[in-house]
Amino acid sequence: MSSSDYSFLYEEARASLLSFYLEARTPRIIMSAGPTIKTVLGDEIVWDKLKLPLKGCSNKDPTQLWRCRKHKRIEAKCLLSLPRGSSFLDCGSHFGDTTLTMAVHARANGREDIRFIAFEPSRRKCKFIRSMVIANGLENSVRIVNCCVGDVCRTVRPIPEKGVERYDGRVAYSANHNVASTVVDGSMLDDGCNGLLQKQDNVFYFDATCLDHTNQHDSDSESESDDESNDDDDDDDDDNMGEVRMISLDLMQNEILPLGILHLDVEGWEAKALKGAKEILCQVNNTCYIIAEVWSEKDRKMRRRASPLLHSNGCDPQVEILNFMNNHSQFHRREDIVDQERNLFFQWMGVNNFTTENDSCCDTDKG
Repeated sequence: MSSSDYSFLYEEARASLLSFYLEARTPRIIMSAGPTIKTVLGDEIVWDKLKLPLKGCSNKDPTQLWRCRKHKRIEAKCLLSLPRGSSFLDCGSHFGDTTLTMAVHARANGREDIRFIAFEPSRRKCKFIRSMVIANGLENSVRIVNCCVGDVCRTVRPIPEKGVERYDGRVAYSANHNVASTVVDGSMLDDGCNGLLQKQDNVFYFDATCLDHTNQHDSDSESESDDESNDDDDDDDDDNMGEVRMISLDLMQNEILPLGILHLDVEGWEAKALKGAKEILCQVNNTCYIIAEVWSEKDRKMRRRASPLLHSNGCDPQVEILNFMNNHSQFHRREDIVDQERNLFFQWMGVNNFTTENDSCCDTDKG
């Protein structure tokens, strides 16, 4: 081999080592799957507001991500105080702004052990949440359940209310008149959640029609293109026009426990949703928070068509919640969270463990 050949091999090896060195020293830039903005907590998130089905949505925030800033900041403090492996339940998830904001924040703070479950009756909204879960790489921490949450398994119907549109997050549901014929027998759910949760693109997506084990869809037919949230495509969102499935949280207790945060914004069903979670609450033995929205007297007057259907006994929704929580003395009421709405706020302290040890994680945020 001539000297020129050795010189060539030397230069080639040198170039290869230099390339390896520069690659190791150069930060890798990971391209996001869509436009990124910052959450109210300051975390980067992929959020494609153009996919939001905003037609008929009264909320003025075009991103739907920056609602309830004070509420989310308080919730984030609670989130990071949870024991490892806890669950965060977002009941009435709307467009998933709370679920996704908290899931991204948990990951940014090394808490990928926290499990998030979003409950939302609108199929169109669930599809949007699913697309953002995938875009943000949260498939292993976020599950989506397409149904309402209440005291028992049943079917419900949307209540037509003046000024309440399909996607603005205020649609309330009432039990069908013939409740006895529509209550779903829990014995039908032999496999627990495993028989109901359909895995699609590594996101657990719960099709409420599977409760009666009829008309089940292939995951291929459910997996739609990125254009599935186009505003012109309302055909599959008949959940706002016909019957919608409702489940109790106790039905999913194997998936939920240990519970960390229970966030209830279910348009008047908060007390019933708590009753449907009584078995779960009785098993809580570590840090846990409950946040439940309550309608003000003004809201009840504005929504006088829905209120009698939800509270036939004439009881104040707040009184219903407090009466239920009084039977769970291990939870102590904290200062209400008042933002766009008012929320009752409870913290698990143990039966004989009422101290101020964890007060710092649930102080109301002034910002």
